[in-house]
Amino acid sequence: MNLILLFALVLCCRMTAARSYWSDKPSVIATDEINDGDRVQVSCTLPVDYRGGQCRLYRGNSKTPFKVMIATDYICIFHMSSEELLGNLPVGSLVRLCCDYKLQEYTSVKSDHSVIVVWGSRPSPALSVSHRFVSPDDSVEVTCTPPMDQHAYKCSFLRGQFYIKEGSCNMNLTGRQLGLWEKPALLLPIDLGCTYSPRHDLYITSKSSNRHMVFVVDVQRVSSSVDCKVSVRKDQLEAFKDTNWTSVGENGNSATITVTNSTLALNETCSYVERQN
Repeated sequence: MNLILLFALVLCCRMTAARSYWSDKPSVIATDEINDGDRVQVSCTLPVDYRGGQCRLYRGNSKTPFKVMIATDYICIFHMSSEELLGNLPVGSLVRLCCDYKLQEYTSVKSDHSVIVVWGSRPSPALSVSHRFVSPDDSVEVTCTPPMDQHAYKCSFLRGQFYIKEGSCNMNLTGRQLGLWEKPALLLPIDLGCTYSPRHDLYITSKSSNRHMVFVVDVQRVSSSVDCKVSVRKDQLEAFKDTNWTSVGENGNSATITVTNSTLALNETCSYVERQN
């Protein structure tokens, strides 16, 4: 091959490769999720300075932008409410966003999509439990009841802010399930609550229910019989059907739990004091 032709071919390939590293595609930056009623910031980042041109924001596969602003820098920042973000979509929807930019007769390619979930909420359900003390292998019946005008396709039970299990709004949970990923102990307090989801096709969940204090008692962890005292808030104390409960282990040792509303000394055997809010 002619050396001049070979040199020209190599140069052409290198120029083509160099151009392939540059792209006129912008990018969308946004948070992953917001709650209905919140405001959100969405950024469209431009690869070059197109001051005076238009930044255009699109929802889904729409060919018509729903937000337009004049670029003043390498980045356009759109501020909007959840209602503006949703448009005609219902609360609980997953919104796909992309952007492009336009300057005079030039229009860039569109960015990749970014996704924002707009969470919706419903009124709180009511939680009930069959009993307040349970051993690791026994179970307690828990029921999450939505308000009369609400329908639930599933319910979720949680310890504090940590979800334990979801599915039916009435189920039996063992002591081990209640204490999932907690360090095993003779007396394990569980702050139990629940939420419900009214629709399977939308990101909607209820506000949390009332809370119930449940105790997982593992008597197998004692080498001799013990008496335990538990202090709870007055409103929780009234919900306990029995203020005394005894569990007997396979080795014959027992743990007797007494529920009170008085202050306990820190050195008392097997004691628990609920934080007073």
